[in-house]
Amino acid sequence: MEVGKFLRWFLLSKATRKLHQLAMVIFVGSILGQPPSPWGIVGSLLFFAAYLTTYFYNDLIDYEDDRRKGSVYREKALIMGYATPQEYTTLLGNLSVAAIFLATLWDPLLGFFTSAAILLNNLRTHVKGVVPRQLLLILVELFNFEAFWNAFYGGSIPFLFVPLFTAYSSIYALGHGIYRLRKMGTFNKIVQSREIRNLLLITLAAVIFSLPVLVLSLYHFIILILGLVVYTLPMLRIVTKVDIGRQEGMNHVDTGHHRAITAVAIVLLLGALIYSVVPIFNIYIPLPKNYEIVARYFDELQHYIIGQVFGDLRGLRDKYDKNAIQGVV
Repeated sequence: MEVGKFLRWFLLSKATRKLHQLAMVIFVGSILGQPPSPWGIVGSLLFFAAYLTTYFYNDLIDYEDDRRKGSVYREKALIMGYATPQEYTTLLGNLSVAAIFLATLWDPLLGFFTSAAILLNNLRTHVKGVVPRQLLLILVELFNFEAFWNAFYGGSIPFLFVPLFTAYSSIYALGHGIYRLRKMGTFNKIVQSREIRNLLLITLAAVIFSLPVLVLSLYHFIILILGLVVYTLPMLRIVTKVDIGRQEGMNHVDTGHHRAITAVAIVLLLGALIYSVVPIFNIYIPLPKNYEIVARYFDELQHYIIGQVFGDLRGLRDKYDKNAIQGVV
């Protein structure tokens, strides 16, 4: 294994992808005025280590297809020669057991979210249709958000914010779908395709579903729009201009993607920080009463189900939190 290239192009790129999800969770959590737990770093690292197995699995399954392609992401360490199939298999096997076990030991619910995200993403590898793949990607992204929320705030995402994370995941899946189709033809042809129309309808439905929460805090809404613009404008320009059928073009897309997604993470984290120290932004728009009643009902149902399934399992995170409250830690 070429350790330097593996760390730079594989591990760092994967960490960058997860950073924007972590930032989104902390940003949304700031709406509640709830500071993230410092123990969230431990839970996040355990989730990240376990989730790396999906990339090893995907690269192993796609190895022959990648060999026939004219270009691939530089982060595909296997086809780029930074690692061997044997090293991939060893990492896949060890992390699948050790990281998922430790994540479950840390918090059983974190172990569940981690396992669900991994299984769904591995399943997505074997699905060929663009729309079904992107629907699965939406679910995968949601379980990623659930894992990070659990790590920093405990439990699961309040139902009030599920529509917001669904919309975010749908927009991400739409962009990913456009990129995949871009490899098969010109941008203008793709925009007119049936697959993109279907993905647009799914995204539109998700955004409409999230509107009551989007207008809950105008400050947060503005920051989210800023994050979307920061990512979309440069990436749209890159995808429409470069030839991603060549490795040079793919490298350009790869670099642009990670820079843009890092910029989004910075915008969201700065937004959360500003919100927490500048009281003037504490301006809320009341939600419709029926919406609040429905959200409260589903939260109670969610807590009941989690309590029944995981109530008797005490993770290390739970113990640390209780000890911290009692002054032991």
